[in-house]
Amino acid sequence: MKRAVVIALVAALALSMLAVLAGCGGDANKDEAVQHMNAGDNYYDAVMTAWTGVEDAQAEIAAKAMEGDMAAFTGEAGEAMIQGFADSFEKVSTDLENAFNEYEAITGLDGVDDYKEYAEVRMEAIEIWKKMVAAADQLLTDLVGQLATIEAGKELEFLTQLMESEELAAIGEMADQIETLDDEAEQIKLDKKLEQ
Repeated sequence: MKRAVVIALVAALALSMLAVLAGCGGDANKDEAVQHMNAGDNYYDAVMTAWTGVEDAQAEIAAKAMEGDMAAFTGEAGEAMIQGFADSFEKVSTDLENAFNEYEAITGLDGVDDYKEYAEVRMEAIEIWKKMVAAADQLLTDLVGQLATIEAGKELEFLTQLMESEELAAIGEMADQIETLDDEAEQIKLDKKLEQ
């Protein structure tokens, strides 16, 4: 009888040690997931900030075109404008890639399913971001080039055509998809009480 009790106690102790060891690995993975999530979120926030700058520059282009200030699109001014957009798009692309890598690292961890769910939604949004950035880059480069050669008095007509273009509509649809995914990711973070 004593021997059975000792064996039962040793077995119980061994099981509790396994549970503790398994829990420690899970906590380590959770800590790592939190670190990757926070790093990814920081890069993602930088994308949002840089994109606001791009949108401000787009508004400036529209305002100058509406005023008929075509000098802003020709010569050195036009080249500087295109370079400014190229620099902004490069920064956005780099931050998107860094954010993607951080979120992707979460998907390789065990025992952090809630963090994986969050990361997968962010990664899906980033894939759309990449397409949107490429489309916007092309559209703005073309726009600045076309504005430099447009006839005086045709600016409003040109901008109206641009606003109704398929390219701009596609960019708008991608922006809507990103916003939906961003809302979904934030809801996951709230619902699952993901640590920050």
